[in-house]
This record gives sequence, structure tokens and C-alpha cells, in this order.
Amino acid sequence: MAPLVPVFSAETLPDHVNTVRRNFQEKRRKGPAVDLKECPLLEMVQYSCNPPQEDIPQPGVITCTPIVRLFRRCAGGLTVETTSWEPIRQAAEESQKKATKTKA
Repeated sequence: MAPLVPVFSAETLPDHVNTVRRNFQEKRRKGPAVDLKECPLLEMVQYSCNPPQEDIPQPGVITCTPIVRLFRRCAGGLTVETTSWEPIRQAAEESQKKATKTKA
């Protein structure tokens, strides 16, 4: 049986990257803190070829939908899926840029 995985929001992903859970206890990851913004961004496209929900397809017809997944690969081999976090990060950076423009 797979170990239990805690559920958390995408906003707190950078905090969770810097912790490790073992034996139901959280510990800080060894080494310097990981900054996801500094890690290279990678993209992978997967395809979902599930049966359509609307109607029955003709025999021999398979319809697939692309699903884009984003990852950050950090030092030490740490790879984190950031698909949900990237739009939040971009929105925060844009609002920060607007705030600095209005102050200037």
C-alpha cells in the first residue's frame, strides 16, 4: 500500500518542497532551501484517450485529448510537478510588477 500523502493547496507548494515526511513526521529538507522559481521549467504532454461522454464513437475511431503538465527540475534530482502552481506564480509576479509601476 502506498504511503499517505498530505493534501495541500498549490499556493503552499514552495513550502512543501522544502519539507520531507517520514514516519508521519515532517522534517526540513537537508541542504539549502529550494527556490522553485530558480529551477528550469519543463513541459510534458500526455494524452487522455478515454471514451467520450457525449455519444458512442464509430467503430475504430479513437479521440484523444492532450493534457499539458509542467515540471521544475531542481538541483539534486528533485523534480516537482508545478502545473497548478505556475498560473498562481505568474499572477503574483504580474500584480507585483503593477504595484511597483504605480509606486514609481
